[in-house]
Amino acid sequence: MSRYVVDANVAIKWFLPQVYADDARRLLTGNHSLLVPDLLFPEVGNILWKEVRFGLGTAKEARARSCH
Repeated sequence: MSRYVVDANVAIKWFLPQVYADDARRLLTGNHSLLVPDLLFPEVGNILWKEVRFGLGTAKEARARSCH
């Protein structure tokens, strides 16, 4: 079993269409053990907040993504 440390830059690609999103999603399949830093959730929240602030998404969309 492979182990990977996943930071917010990878995790956000599971929810937003970004470059290398397909590669990031491959981590969700297969026999992998994913480890995350303690700050993963606040960092993902910050990315979603920035998406809304810069007009790249709505608050409703950000809330829907953060509930996954």
